[in-house]
Amino acid sequence: MKREIFVLAALLADCAPESPPAASVYRALGAEPFWNLSINALDVTFTGPDTQKVRERTPKKIIGIAGEIYRSPRIDVNIVHGRCSDGMSDQDCPDKVQVTVDGRGFERCGGL
Repeated sequence: MKREIFVLAALLADCAPESPPAASVYRALGAEPFWNLSINALDVTFTGPDTQKVRERTPKKIIGIAGEIYRSPRIDVNIVHGRCSDGMSDQDCPDKVQVTVDGRGFERCGGL
């Protein structure tokens, strides 16, 4: 039981809406199928439902009307600032995230 609480707390920590430090990592998570995305100053890394990992250099951030956009040869990320329920913990995250990797689309929640 303690392990499950710890895992749930770790997942919820990814949705904390607090301001990040300058060298932070942006994270997004998806379920059914499970996937995760991280963006830092150097790399955009996507781990997909088939345990595939795709890593690209972080492209220049595009400031869109509703959030940020990252476009690399294999990974496109569209972050829309607006509350998003992760569907598993009833915890809201600060962003809705759409990811396309090698032409395959994924959607769910993200935050710092």
